[in-house]
Amino acid sequence: MTEDDTSGSYCCLWKRRTAFVTVALCGLVGFVLIAVLDLPWEVKRTMHVVDIANSLIPTKNTTDVDNSLIPTKNTTDVADRLIPTKDIETILPTTNASRLNSTKDLVEVREFKLKTYPPLIESGGDLVVSWERNSATTMTNHDYVTLSCGPTTEEGDYFYNKTVRVSDLSVRFSSLYMMRCNYTAIYYYYEEMSGKHRAIAKVEARMKEPAETPKHGHLSFTDDEKAMAIMFNSGTSKTPMVKYGMKPDDLKFYATGTSTTYGADDMCHAPATTVGQIYFRDPGYMHTVIMTDLKPNTYYFYQYGHEEHGLSQVHRFKSRPLSSYKYANFIAYGDMGAFAAFYGGSESTAARVFKDVVEEEYDSFLLHFGDISYARSQGHVWDQFFHLIEPYATRIVLLICAVVEPAYADEYGYTEGGKHDLSGGMLPYGGSFNPSWGNFGADSGGECGVPMHHRWHVPKTGNWIYWYSFNYGGIHVVQMSTEHNWTRGSEQYKWLENDLEQVDRNVTPWVVLTAHRMMYSSQLNIEPDMEVSYHFQEEVEDLIYKHRVNVMLVGHEHSYERTCPVYRKKCVENGKGTVHLVVGSAGYPLGPDGFSSKYGNYSLRHVNEYGYIRVTSSPNDMRFQFVLVENGNIYDEFTITPWEDS
Repeated sequence: MTEDDTSGSYCCLWKRRTAFVTVALCGLVGFVLIAVLDLPWEVKRTMHVVDIANSLIPTKNTTDVDNSLIPTKNTTDVADRLIPTKDIETILPTTNASRLNSTKDLVEVREFKLKTYPPLIESGGDLVVSWERNSATTMTNHDYVTLSCGPTTEEGDYFYNKTVRVSDLSVRFSSLYMMRCNYTAIYYYYEEMSGKHRAIAKVEARMKEPAETPKHGHLSFTDDEKAMAIMFNSGTSKTPMVKYGMKPDDLKFYATGTSTTYGADDMCHAPATTVGQIYFRDPGYMHTVIMTDLKPNTYYFYQYGHEEHGLSQVHRFKSRPLSSYKYANFIAYGDMGAFAAFYGGSESTAARVFKDVVEEEYDSFLLHFGDISYARSQGHVWDQFFHLIEPYATRIVLLICAVVEPAYADEYGYTEGGKHDLSGGMLPYGGSFNPSWGNFGADSGGECGVPMHHRWHVPKTGNWIYWYSFNYGGIHVVQMSTEHNWTRGSEQYKWLENDLEQVDRNVTPWVVLTAHRMMYSSQLNIEPDMEVSYHFQEEVEDLIYKHRVNVMLVGHEHSYERTCPVYRKKCVENGKGTVHLVVGSAGYPLGPDGFSSKYGNYSLRHVNEYGYIRVTSSPNDMRFQFVLVENGNIYDEFTITPWEDS
């Protein structure tokens, strides 16, 4: 080969190599362009996309959970980076995967291996969801993890969510309760090119206890003073039963009971009729068993549940005393709510109440006269609420009255669908009590009292849970409903009048009236509520004065306030008027405004602090203490004496 030939060969080889490199570079650039431009489009074609505009997920960088649903404790914590020990990871299937140029490339970039800790969730416990990712994984500050429990109706149906930061390796969901289902966490990845989220991985977290486990136990009085009712919830309709006796290791008595439930179609209107994670969910079954032939004023031990699925732990209660017994120690409050629904003081209140019941023996009964759970048509909040009160509601009777919060949905008010109102309170226009001077409205979110109706048992002395009365230890307690018509001539007014006329002061020297809305308050900036109060005074005050009601306990305003013995806005001597107590301070966020004498000079003590009242009564006096939840101190203490004979 000549030198010219060699040069030509080198030249040819160089040209070929140059061409090859050029082709290779072009191919690489093309591949990158395809990866950048085509992948989101392919993802959009092959994965279900959650539209941000139709979700409740924040797109800004935040670690907060959904503001209306998640408990405040442990929402962001270094402990979120706990490494779980059990992997029950499942990758969501990819639909139309054959349309992808390379499914493998998608997995390499997006695949997470989700894990949960602990392996089994205790009721009320926390769940940590963590993930592993390789070096090729990309994340954004707009990713999030959702949590659901039980069946979902559509993609993106959940009730908890937490936004994920790029630096996060886990998220923590706090205070998860038994809702007769297992929890599912789904990781949603945010695609910046499309501005959409898509689910890329999910994991199931199982509850430690099965759905049939008896939960939410709470005691109640019955018509029979020698009996006691226990109500509880479970995921089975099997016959409920209870074993009871006077020794914890000798539960020799046995009783069975009845069960009930309700569906979305039983509610009055949306959103309570909307099936899904947020609103209506299967409530399981509510069971009632009556323990009979109880000895008076005696401690009993008991277990409840199902023969086929096991019983609860052993609890203790004290039976009602004979009518000749004139002593009682009870607790009362309003406006509690469930701590996972609102960021108030309900959890702290529950802890202090439990301590008073167990250590201080305030174990006669407990009155909750206002805004029970604040479920606002969100079914899971009822599960959270009963988990909260169960420790002491299985030791003492907890009695409620039907209530509502204006402008914020709670348990009863509605404007349509009144045929579902089990109280019979529907007015001709199809809604509940809502006079022109009132501020009632559709405040139950469509629940219209249905969950309450099925979840409580009360003495059958009036209109079920809506208005009724009972006697205990020399006290006649009347629970009325300010959310039903109480004006003169109404069904409830006539019942109240008749009930008070039947009181025998030799048997019950004390009369305690409870309701949700107040007759007297001096709190500022509550003019719509004050308008209702003025009408309440005009319609009902003469009646309670005539029948010498000693004290009226109410909630509604989220504060504590005590009046002098008062009649027609003027203070009277002790024993000649009714003392009014506002105790709407058990959990819901406190009122922001102060108090003023412009409404009248009847207010003696008032404060915007979380708390509840403890009451000790004897034939000669009734002593009240307002307990501050924050430190257990007594903010207000006073004693009243019986009404003087006229």
